[in-house]
Amino acid sequence: MIKTIDEMSMFKRFTENEKKTFAKLGHSLLGFKKDDVIIREGDTFTSLYLLIKGTFLITRAELSVPIAKLSQGALFGEMTFFTTKPRHSNVIANENVLVMKLDKSFFDKIDFAIKDKIKDYLIELLINRLDSVNESLSKISKFARISTLNH
Repeated sequence: MIKTIDEMSMFKRFTENEKKTFAKLGHSLLGFKKDDVIIREGDTFTSLYLLIKGTFLITRAELSVPIAKLSQGALFGEMTFFTTKPRHSNVIANENVLVMKLDKSFFDKIDFAIKDKIKDYLIELLINRLDSVNESLSKISKFARISTLNH
């Protein structure tokens, strides 16, 4: 498990002892088989997940194709974790997978230094996603202006 943790960006600021402590949190590990649904659109439970091994497909009810693929190291479920709003998509195992469930019970069992590093990583992750969305919106806006000028 330590080797796997070392490969994930979430743990780049963890000390070796913190990585070892995290690796021992086996009570939070969950396995899923191919095609198992870990999150359903509309679910309201607030767990956050770290993908340890395997891949997941992200789908939405109104779309016939997956909208994203998650692989090792992906953290998902953060929007409902922070907002308690219903889930916006489905997360389906693309193969046999192993995840770590980060919920209230998990956070109650870890020390403050690890909680703080997870918090910092989540902030960094959300900022990067916001930057990506802003960049996409800028491109769409530019395309819309060009399209409007050409018609």
